[in-house]
Amino acid sequence: MIAATNHCLSQENKSPDSESKISYAPTGIRVGTDLIDLAKTGKTFKGWELNGDIDVSKYYLAVDIGSWAKDITLTNGEYTNGGSYFRVGVDLNFLAKDPDKNMFFFGFRIGRSLFHESLTYQATSVHLYPSSTYSVSNDAVSGRWAEFTTGLRVRVWKGLWMGYTGRMKFAPSTKGSGASLAPYDMPGYGIVSNKPWWGFNYQVFWRFEWKKNKPAVKK
Repeated sequence: MIAATNHCLSQENKSPDSESKISYAPTGIRVGTDLIDLAKTGKTFKGWELNGDIDVSKYYLAVDIGSWAKDITLTNGEYTNGGSYFRVGVDLNFLAKDPDKNMFFFGFRIGRSLFHESLTYQATSVHLYPSSTYSVSNDAVSGRWAEFTTGLRVRVWKGLWMGYTGRMKFAPSTKGSGASLAPYDMPGYGIVSNKPWWGFNYQVFWRFEWKKNKPAVKK
């Protein structure tokens, strides 16, 4: 009789949180794009970026792919480049208990880039000779870097989400360049000589959900 009573009391003292288990099964995938790259696209810049993430409990596995090309006019010439890039990494959501899965996060990325670049410039002689035009190029350059990220994702309407991502990019490295032209601007990273380099994305997403969140237990 006493044992049965103690068993009942122990069952009553258990809270719903103590009985719940953390689920690592993904509930949906979110796919979006960067609006800033689309807005900047014009004569001197052409680019796009696609973003995707999938939830694993309070962690989000993230993948970004993109492309950009620049045409920069210099005082004595012109620099052009073009290429593609991707990033992979993970974000930690500090709003994991939000039933709408809104996010305030910190994360980490590894980025890779494949690109080409060329520089055409005029060199003026110190003597009474006309200036000469020179061209140098890197036809196949590969690069990598790392990033710390932070940002916000907010559900606006049904599957529509909006948010931003701030990036601190660091440790860039490149290989495959020629001796006459050091890599200047790496797609996905930016100016290679700037360490660190900062980035910002303003993004819109659509979330494809295959598992509904359980309603919160009322106490």
